[in-house]
Amino acid sequence: MPGNCPHYGRWPQHDFTSLKKLRPQSVTSRIQPGSDVIVCAEMDEQWGYVGAKSRQRWLFYAYDSLRKTVVAHVFGERTMATLGRLMSLLSPFDVVIWMTDGWPLYESRLKGKLHVISKRYTQRIERHNLNLRQHLARLGRKSLSFSKSVELHDKVIGHYLNIKTLSISWSHYRECLILLSRKS
Repeated sequence: MPGNCPHYGRWPQHDFTSLKKLRPQSVTSRIQPGSDVIVCAEMDEQWGYVGAKSRQRWLFYAYDSLRKTVVAHVFGERTMATLGRLMSLLSPFDVVIWMTDGWPLYESRLKGKLHVISKRYTQRIERHNLNLRQHLARLGRKSLSFSKSVELHDKVIGHYLNIKTLSISWSHYRECLILLSRKS
């Protein structure tokens, strides 16, 4: 019976002040623009929502598949403007190969650059999307957890992307170099 519980009616209120103080960076500090080369950068977008599924909030990000880290990310609608904001964050980096899925706006935005459209070469960022959905309940497709404000949605996901660990996949590095030599 709920009346017998010693905590009944006295549940602690959630304090979101620490979350509101978060200031996640949109660009990684692990890779130095101009001095470090990003051999293979995968780009993708991930769906989320705030309040109701009709209020979509898209996460666009670039993933360095060799260093296994997110290079830059932006939030917004699934439009060319949001993709343009991501590309402006990525402009200081020296990216050799861009890998994306078949979304037509990537092709138009990456015209003139070494661009590979393939499901095979975007498997790492797609796996990263799955990890995000598993680790952050607010990104789950069918979940009781969801973001109630755009501010907290962006800050929590941005903070999570900032604290990811850094490691190098040498087998994928070799695979990218082989792909690069075939394109030359």
